[in-house]
Amino acid sequence: MELPSRRTFAVGSVVALGALVLTTGPLYRVRTWWAFSDPLAADVAVVAVQVLVGAVAIVALATDGRWRRVDPRMGVVALALVAWMAFGALWSPDASTTLRESLMVGVTLAAGMGAAAAVTERTLVVGSWIGIQLGLAWSAVVIVTVQPGSQDRGGEFAGVYFNPNSLALVAAVGIFLSFVAALQLARHQHRWIAFGVLTAAIVADLWLIIGAGALTPLVGLVVGLAVAGSAILGRRIVGPVGRWPTDAGRVSAVVGVGLVAVATVAWATRSSWLSAVGRSSTLTGRTEAWDVAIDWFWKQPIVGQGYLGAWFDPEFAAAQLAARGEVLGSTHNSFVELLLGAGIVGFGLAVALFALAWIAAGRRALTGVGLLAAWPLAALVFVIMENLAETLWVGGQLAVAMLGAIVVVSTSQSSSGPPPEPSSAGATIDSEVDVVGVERGR
Repeated sequence: MELPSRRTFAVGSVVALGALVLTTGPLYRVRTWWAFSDPLAADVAVVAVQVLVGAVAIVALATDGRWRRVDPRMGVVALALVAWMAFGALWSPDASTTLRESLMVGVTLAAGMGAAAAVTERTLVVGSWIGIQLGLAWSAVVIVTVQPGSQDRGGEFAGVYFNPNSLALVAAVGIFLSFVAALQLARHQHRWIAFGVLTAAIVADLWLIIGAGALTPLVGLVVGLAVAGSAILGRRIVGPVGRWPTDAGRVSAVVGVGLVAVATVAWATRSSWLSAVGRSSTLTGRTEAWDVAIDWFWKQPIVGQGYLGAWFDPEFAAAQLAARGEVLGSTHNSFVELLLGAGIVGFGLAVALFALAWIAAGRRALTGVGLLAAWPLAALVFVIMENLAETLWVGGQLAVAMLGAIVVVSTSQSSSGPPPEPSSAGATIDSEVDVVGVERGR
């Protein structure tokens, strides 16, 4: 296998830079080197850089017909969701926040879609891995050289990400991409060097997660890998070579409904099993914030309060303060946040988008060949679980870009056969060997 071409190196560098920006921490840290507006998420320079990243990806998506790689149903649902969220600015307590975050979510989704549509899966994974590891390496240096190595009052690691949860999330993504990259590079002539680097990165990322004291991302990663592994084993039962060659999409849908039912039962009985593992049934006060948000949701159940706008309502803030003794600034659950801010309409559109992505990723995992066919499913499960524990459905957030990439990759050519010949309707920018090791005829 030849070394990457100059074009592949160039587009890979763009992907790496985009991933670095969308982890927010490094961008925020650089911005604090001179005068900035608070909060940083609304700072003009920060938003401008994130918009520029999205614009580059949108241009790539719009040229050479690459937009055709986006499943029409998921594309329409995503567009409708962003439009509805933005429309909520008309009745939001803080119209500028609702409008800005809604449009930035759209830009970030498009950034993920554009990157996945314009490059091969290997370039997408390796480029993203490089960008993420740059931020993590910077964090490691800060932690080692600056005592206590964190801005968190409890002494947990935060690095350049300003809080432990953000650092742990990015580190978990870094670990996941290390595994995927190792599989992609398994046939590379320099694979042993690559394996050594990737193993060292996994160890370092684990150290950061443990130091951050935020193990939720690690749990999400383990569950994601377990679900992907189950899909791979399920190929013996369903799919083209299974004992019962049932439609894989229908199987994914049924399994998804079953998992939601199991999760519902687990939530209803959480007091018993959470206490058994030494955790509070309030999930460190999160459920108290959720209860207040759901109470306010019922005031405008159809249209919602305006996405993230309720937090600027003095009465809502007072209710949060009375319920848990402090105001967090978000519910720490993207789905509750969507229910509160975008109402039943927005929540339904978001659930539809995740459901369609789940069916597509599940179909690819069940009908593909090899382990790599299941990586989008593992990534999607991780994104869903993280959104259940944090409010990540915001502009410039890596998890949003990941969903955008998953939407494209899940419906692309699986590893059950060679990739399609490039054409003006779906050409990629780079021409390296793709995920299944089949040379793209270019």
